[in-house]
Amino acid sequence: MTKKTSALLLTVMFLFSVLLAGCGGKDSAPPAPAPGDTNSSNASSDGNQSAKKLSGNITVWVHPYVGDELKDEMNVVWDQIVSSYNSKYPDVKVKIEEIPWKNREQKILTALAANNGPDVFYQLPDQIPQFATKNVLEPLDSYMDDNNMEDFNQGALAAGIYENNLYALPILQEAQTLIYNTDIIQAIGEDPAKLPATWDEFNVWAEKAVAQGFFARDFPGGIACCNSTLYPMLWQQGGDVIDSGGKVIINNDKGVATFQMIKDMYDNGWIPKDSISNQDQFPEFLSGKMLAIWGSGYSLGILKEEGKNFVLGSPLRGQEESSFGTVGLFAVPSNSKNKEAAVEFIKELTNTESQKLFNQLTKYIPARQSAAGIYDGDEEMQKFIEVAAVSRPGVMSPVARTIMPKIQAEISAMLEGSKTPQTAADDAAKAIEEELNKR
Repeated sequence: MTKKTSALLLTVMFLFSVLLAGCGGKDSAPPAPAPGDTNSSNASSDGNQSAKKLSGNITVWVHPYVGDELKDEMNVVWDQIVSSYNSKYPDVKVKIEEIPWKNREQKILTALAANNGPDVFYQLPDQIPQFATKNVLEPLDSYMDDNNMEDFNQGALAAGIYENNLYALPILQEAQTLIYNTDIIQAIGEDPAKLPATWDEFNVWAEKAVAQGFFARDFPGGIACCNSTLYPMLWQQGGDVIDSGGKVIINNDKGVATFQMIKDMYDNGWIPKDSISNQDQFPEFLSGKMLAIWGSGYSLGILKEEGKNFVLGSPLRGQEESSFGTVGLFAVPSNSKNKEAAVEFIKELTNTESQKLFNQLTKYIPARQSAAGIYDGDEEMQKFIEVAAVSRPGVMSPVARTIMPKIQAEISAMLEGSKTPQTAADDAAKAIEEELNKR
């Protein structure tokens, strides 16, 4: 691995892990909603933004969506978006501030509680229920008449909805799938053009790979739990963590069967022994020791930088085909002092042209259909767009973040041998119910 790529790998995997798993701190007390001082007049009743007169200041909190090597290009994207917004609303001053991923939830909640937070900030799907139940988010439905909502990918749009209220607009989608080492495929006598579509087919390949001294796939049991490890497998078996009625079902027959699959992979040497706690097994794939890696568009840049031979597969089917893919959204706090200007800015952030600019640089999937053309002719990104159609954004519950380490603790205990798959699943269910009962 080159020094340049090693540095890129560390940066990318850090961004990848925090983007998916989050690094939020303890919940803060909800801020008291303040009356909206929108500084607006002459807004038309049909939502025609050209008739609105907005003024004042708004502050927008963003995150490091790219590595340091692309920081200047990211700033150009922000400047272009702000410039477009100001061509419509020249009397609104927009301040873009980048805050770290680490502890962002605590930072945002604390700032909003003190009434000195941003007017626009970034959310992930499993944060929406958490923030909405704290009355932190401004409902957006009444502002959307002029925003061509049918153009959004409906799965991405749904990530910003909680209890039938729209709280955020999506700017990006991310999808994950299996990426295979073509050299290992050929070494085990299989055809890279005929990749496994089901778990039964993958299991045959896995046995051949392990017989020749390779790992079958990754299962990083540290910070990646559970969106990139347990959940896709659970959904593929037809299971879930919490059903639509709020009942915990992680320990039903499908859930226990999934825990058993993970235990079998570990016991049979299909995944590395450090899967109990390792946060990143991508180096094993890069060094040619692993048949397949669970990756995203982030992974492709590293593989191309290293000149590796790889091919993109599909999420495996058990009872259904499913994958994890996060959605990035922008929201307006309920106590913003310039709500209407802030809402118009997130419309600008998530319109077609802004999504093209942002996603072309960051290599995410646009959340608007009209922006998908940026990847015309790119077979690899087209594959991720296909996967996005069967992807889910995680567990949509106010306890989505707090239950992850508790589930991982049970998986670790199971892999260490101190609990059976049934006991681990049952104890995970109890821990989830305890978190729900705190609400």
